[in-house]
Amino acid sequence: MALHRLLGMTIGVPEPSVLDDFYREIGLGGEDGAWGGADAPQQIRLVEAPFRQLVEMRVACEGEADLDAAAAGLNELGAEYKMGNGELRFVDPVNRWEVVIEPAEVRDVQGQPSRVRNGPGDRNRTGVRAEVIIEEKPRPPRRLGHIVVGSPDPIGSANLYKTIGYRVSDELGGGLATFMRCSPDHHNLLVAPGRVPYLNHYALEHDDFDSLARAATLYLEAHEDDRQIAGPGRHQIGGNEFWYMLDPSGNFFEFFSDMDRIE
Repeated sequence: MALHRLLGMTIGVPEPSVLDDFYREIGLGGEDGAWGGADAPQQIRLVEAPFRQLVEMRVACEGEADLDAAAAGLNELGAEYKMGNGELRFVDPVNRWEVVIEPAEVRDVQGQPSRVRNGPGDRNRTGVRAEVIIEEKPRPPRRLGHIVVGSPDPIGSANLYKTIGYRVSDELGGGLATFMRCSPDHHNLLVAPGRVPYLNHYALEHDDFDSLARAATLYLEAHEDDRQIAGPGRHQIGGNEFWYMLDPSGNFFEFFSDMDRIE
């Protein structure tokens, strides 16, 4: 089984145009209804829905053999699915969002030049101010990195995703919360307990903490209402730097950088 990256997701909200404006504001590229980083386009798609929800999750695999392996796993669980047009689709039987697996090129977003920094015994930035202070515009988010969901059957839900090829990175509470990866990132999906199925948050990767902090600060300064949730900080599990906020539709979102990698 060779899942290798999170391709994207579809979010349903009552007013998609509100999120269109938000993604444009924070520097994602695209057009109404489809947004992403410069070299990870259209990762986030929007549809109208009566309440906030995860509608679809899209995952990349290496080839048709991986689709067959995922189908075999779903057969063992007795889960329904559809194969066709080079992809496998199924509806999560507990949480009711759709999951799509499709072959895609194995790749990462392109690297950016590292910022020159000063530190003890390593004084390289001389005669110039810090780049993040003087740059004409902030570096934008690079990609959608992970999704966190709540499920009324978190152990069963985690087993479903393990069956289609997700690998487990960490577990809490005997599997009540399971961090899983479909790429070398520590996690691309976290399934946690929830009274009902829901999208807990989605996470957008930044180049570094300077980019993350400036983007979060500008966003919070631009909105007088309370959109701060938690951060900045660094997670114990996953190791990534984080800052959590509210988008204008009421979804939690996270800016993150420097996540653990598991090859």
